[in-house]
Amino acid sequence: MSSRNGAPVKEPSALVRAASALEAELLELESISRAARKVPLTSEKSIARATKELTEALTLPDRLAAGLQALASAMAGMQARQQAALEPLAAFASEIQQRHQRLLEHMQAYAALGTAAAEVTARIQAGDGARAVVLSDVDAQLGRIADNARALFDVTQAEDFPELAREADALKQRASALRRRLAGKG
Repeated sequence: MSSRNGAPVKEPSALVRAASALEAELLELESISRAARKVPLTSEKSIARATKELTEALTLPDRLAAGLQALASAMAGMQARQQAALEPLAAFASEIQQRHQRLLEHMQAYAALGTAAAEVTARIQAGDGARAVVLSDVDAQLGRIADNARALFDVTQAEDFPELAREADALKQRASALRRRLAGKG
């Protein structure tokens, strides 16, 4: 079935169909009830007509019960659909929590590397102690920072954290470049 603009028309759900059918049965019962009560009981013909309408009205409760059963069945179907939609979300929520925790761990490792790099930079700028000893110690620290940044890059890239992987790679490159510059001055 298509609408006027050619888009497919969605068929009503079982719940809507069951509710509509039940509503139609109720409307019919209400109509018969009003009509039957308006029939004057003054002649054999009118009494027969009232009896006929009363008999017809008395068959409606069975149809209403069937309609209520269909509505209950449709509601159970809706509940099953709801559950089917929620179950994967629970698993996804767990995955989100695990990924967030893992990202926090990587960010803490990156922050620690940044702190170590800042300390090394401050030490270079201070220039305290014997230059050869300081350069050797700074070179070793920068080597560890570069190695740890490379390891962080590898793991964050493997675990699909591209932004943090780029940051770790940039830190590794900065530490390696600083090592080369210091080696050239030594």
